[in-house]
Amino acid sequence: MSLKRVIICVIVMCSSFLSSCSSSDASSENVVDTPKENETPDEGEAADAPPKLWREHWFEHNQLVTRVYYDDDLALYYDNDVDRTIEWPKTILSDVWEYIKSVYGNFGEDPRLYAILHTGRYSGGHPSVYMDASHDYRNVVDCGPYSWRQALPQEGLNLIIHEVGHIVEGSTNGIKNNPAWDIWKDSKWAEIFIYDVYKGIGKDSFAQQFHDEMLNQYDDFPRPDTQWFKDWFYPVYTQYGESKVLNNFYDLLAEHFPKNNQGTAFSRRMDMGEFVHFWSGAAGEDLQPLAKEAFGWPTEWENQLTKAKETFPQIQY
Repeated sequence: MSLKRVIICVIVMCSSFLSSCSSSDASSENVVDTPKENETPDEGEAADAPPKLWREHWFEHNQLVTRVYYDDDLALYYDNDVDRTIEWPKTILSDVWEYIKSVYGNFGEDPRLYAILHTGRYSGGHPSVYMDASHDYRNVVDCGPYSWRQALPQEGLNLIIHEVGHIVEGSTNGIKNNPAWDIWKDSKWAEIFIYDVYKGIGKDSFAQQFHDEMLNQYDDFPRPDTQWFKDWFYPVYTQYGESKVLNNFYDLLAEHFPKNNQGTAFSRRMDMGEFVHFWSGAAGEDLQPLAKEAFGWPTEWENQLTKAKETFPQIQY
């Protein structure tokens, strides 16, 4: 055989070997590929039914999860490790999302919350809002560390509602981002949100349990031993309209706080003076005395509040 033919044979054999390795690797379950969904509704399902299968493709998630339930408010997915006899998320999570929409309005054109549950995977949960391509433009909560066998706050329900709270604070009124994030971080807002949701869906015992736990919750911001729930959010909530005052805050942000040119995202974070000014507007009463009691009140914040009143004079109380 001529040298030219030998070289050609070697090239062909190497190409075939490399192609075989690539194919084998691509079929591995550990490789994140493009999402693969089964978009064909079953007979009798609506044309807009959520996909029966959904390939995760975010962070370290790459599971193919299965839809186990859907209604007008919820699309529920389990990974292969979640016990299929677990039924409670179907009703409770649907009730949660229905209640949230009754308070804060709709979140995009798709009316459903997409809840993904894992068992024995990941250390917590995360949300995504419908403006994000990362989760296929859906309102998503993706939670992992629990068995989900019991519908109890301490067995994962608090976590799920906490993540739903991030959807609310990050996309209410169709505006992305949360101007108050630097102030209440991750997330003092979620505490009063969880309490309100339990009350709103008729889980009064869960609300009382959560309330009692939060009375002993301390944080080191904005000063040591701050009790956000006990000294700020719970008094605001109980004295100024409960869920109404929570929604009022977001409505005022949507109407007055700086946004990008398209009006689809807040363009900056707020300072403490603006925070108190907007919450005072939501409550219809000057909350600076309450803020001083809860957080302290340095001269810097007083100056910020004075400027906030000048910048946003439409907010009256």
